[in-house]
Amino acid sequence: KNKSLDYIKHCAVRASVEGELIDIYNRDLALRIAGLEACNPVEIFSSEIMSKVNQTLQDLPKVTRTIFEMSRFECLTGKAISEQTGLSVKGVEYHITRALKALRKNLKDYLPIFLLLCI
Repeated sequence: KNKSLDYIKHCAVRASVEGELIDIYNRDLALRIAGLEACNPVEIFSSEIMSKVNQTLQDLPKVTRTIFEMSRFECLTGKAISEQTGLSVKGVEYHITRALKALRKNLKDYLPIFLLLCI
């Protein structure tokens, strides 16, 4: 009789502990899910990509960087840039191509991620 009662008490304690462990696991899981929902991958990757772009531009020679910034950020034409810098239009195109090549090279790892986020 006592062994049966001890076994029943043991089963009750075990069930109680298992219930508490399941509650702890569910709370932990809920916290992790809430943390992931709060995290916006687009913002993370866009800030990471922008820092990579800025670093790549900083690594370029000053003339190439200036011409690229005039072309892409100030939206100036090749002719307008050539007039301001005193270079030929072909020279301006060379510097823009050089900057784009460096950006492509340094951002090639982000293309698959970018494609996944856009789809």
